[in-house]
Amino acid sequence: MEHTHTRATTVEQVRLVRSGHSTEYLGTLQLTAHHLTFTADTLELRIGYPQIHSAVLLRPPRLARRDSEQNARTYSAEELAAWALEGAISMRCHHFLFVTLRCVDVRALYDVFATVKQRACVASLAQLYAFDYGHSESGFDMRREFERQGVGAEGAGRFWRLSEINGGFQLCATYPALVGVPAKISDTTLTYAARYRSKSRLPVLSYLHANGASMTRASQPMVGLKQARSVQDEKLVEAILATSEPDGTPPRFKYEREHIIIDARPTTNAVANRAVGAGSENMDHYRRCRKEYLGIDNIHVMRDSLNKLAESLQHAPGAGVVARIQGSKSAWLGHIENILVGARSIVEAIDAGRHVLVHCSDGWDRTAQLTSLAQLCLDPHFRTLAGFATLVEKEWVAFGHQFTLRCGHLGHADRFRVTRASRRRSSSGGDSTSNVSSEPRDEPDPEDPAPPGLDALLQSGTTMFGRFASRALRGVQSRISSAIQAASDNLDDPDDVDPFFAEYPELQPDYMAPDAAATPQRRSNGFRLGRAKHDHETSPVFQQFLDCVFQLWVQHPTMFEFNERFLLDLFYHLHTAQFGTFLANNMKERAALGLAQRTASVWAWVRGRESEYKNPLYQGDASKRAVRVIVPNPKFVQYWSALFAGCDPAFAGECGSSGGSCGSSGVSCGSSSHARDALSLPPSSSSSAVVVAAGKEEESPTDSSNSTPPIDKLSIDDPLLSSNIWASSS
Repeated sequence: MEHTHTRATTVEQVRLVRSGHSTEYLGTLQLTAHHLTFTADTLELRIGYPQIHSAVLLRPPRLARRDSEQNARTYSAEELAAWALEGAISMRCHHFLFVTLRCVDVRALYDVFATVKQRACVASLAQLYAFDYGHSESGFDMRREFERQGVGAEGAGRFWRLSEINGGFQLCATYPALVGVPAKISDTTLTYAARYRSKSRLPVLSYLHANGASMTRASQPMVGLKQARSVQDEKLVEAILATSEPDGTPPRFKYEREHIIIDARPTTNAVANRAVGAGSENMDHYRRCRKEYLGIDNIHVMRDSLNKLAESLQHAPGAGVVARIQGSKSAWLGHIENILVGARSIVEAIDAGRHVLVHCSDGWDRTAQLTSLAQLCLDPHFRTLAGFATLVEKEWVAFGHQFTLRCGHLGHADRFRVTRASRRRSSSGGDSTSNVSSEPRDEPDPEDPAPPGLDALLQSGTTMFGRFASRALRGVQSRISSAIQAASDNLDDPDDVDPFFAEYPELQPDYMAPDAAATPQRRSNGFRLGRAKHDHETSPVFQQFLDCVFQLWVQHPTMFEFNERFLLDLFYHLHTAQFGTFLANNMKERAALGLAQRTASVWAWVRGRESEYKNPLYQGDASKRAVRVIVPNPKFVQYWSALFAGCDPAFAGECGSSGGSCGSSGVSCGSSSHARDALSLPPSSSSSAVVVAAGKEEESPTDSSNSTPPIDKLSIDDPLLSSNIWASSS
């Protein structure tokens, strides 16, 4: 059913509050094609729709149908406005900004939520801002980079060649068209070897060190329960190991297992994959190699870890955030440490002249993290601005990191939820309203206590277990109560049809668009079972990489040409969908979308602002051919406060010390100000970013029919305000 009124795109008298802060801003909210813009006297905030991680619409509580004398109840405009303010929209952004919006017009509040969900959840990448922003070239050339490393040149490089076997992406859809392979291996052998690796991601060159040692990358072998093997894959690996020999030939009587095959997964995960036909190498068939498992968890564990950390951030006060996060159960820093441990193993092996083959499951997540970090440590070129751009383009973009899936650029409808504030009778007889938070809290509910007998039993214990059990029981009861409340709000009752969902059908939890896939998802009693695949595939993989780079930057402050501001801006634009650099899942998709011809590169923008990203402590090498290896210290890992503080230049006054510093590290929150300023202003429009210092975004002419009506025109006769919606059927 289509909505029967023109939805508001400009809303007056909107109140905005940032999580953890008491300041409330009163201003105007405007919804444009690609951004949500809030303007107040001292604030101008702009959020791109892809930056919105999730949102919750808290509908106001039910209005009473009748008064105490059982007469039909009427409401004044002031009462309706106060009632509307009991509803809210709570948003979590990918850059850890948490805001709550309230409005005196409940219909406008619903319009805003429905519009934001519609524009944040799109069907195609072509609908994103990058395709309207402009065009610029990245300047990356795979052949030039491999030639810089010495492929095809004298020394160990003469045993390598660049193959165009993947031209047209016929061999592997997720590999670049140009790959580095041992010179003695024919393209026919490569074709057969690819069949033995998951997604045909066969071992290819990632980095050739100055001492002749190589780092190659691949995906897991298709071993299976029957312990399948591939002679071609074994021959390819053997040829890789022989490239450091004087004549490029494997020694006949040398059996020391000095070279390493890195499996980034936990051992149990690798073994379990045999049940689905995959697994890990049988080292009986790979001479001169030993295998190391790094125990880095998969994307689902990392996603859950970040969600726990974000929840702690959302409910933490402005002060003491670092202590709260460090004491949280997210284990985020533990994951960062594990990745650095793996990178250190690779660096030490290659620096000692040993070859390393790196893979995880499919070779585009943990593998990309490890190979990129190892190259940062091994080659000073990658620690420059231009070199870092090359590193990301090569290891992440060209080798098929799934940016669209991992970052969720298309949006996830399941993350936009609708619930309702509850009005409960207090002990004094008056009505009190309690808002349902976006996430269940493990706190006791005074309105729904535990059974007296069991609670008394638990409380009587003086042990730590007794106190923990009591708190756990109350937490479970609170979660069950919240689930029942949400279910009662969303269940379809044929005897009490809610006009809210009739007018906003896309906000129903089990809604499927008319043009959705032909095969419907399974449903039961109005509920959707499971999550959408692309939602299940999101994970902060590239964010973890940037966090690890930050750790290296802190440990070796004079070895990097760029500063922290550079890393923060890259993270910010990872989710703005303003640049084509971080869009699509592989080179084949990028070619089909024409990203190189239709979108701008973030590196072109970086080149125009190199002076703002320079590290004053940087000590460049006197000789371009000098190799200065740095080694990660996994024991020295710190919380990246500037990233997780969610401190935006729009809220500089709330960020603590003068200059808008964020967190305990004193990093200026203006570190991303230019990314939200002149950077994002295309020739004919303005920024995709948050703060607009100059210029305005492209907007359709203001239409009075799309703005909120004056509060004195609200009527109880409006279908969305009528009593049969908010009162019970009795």
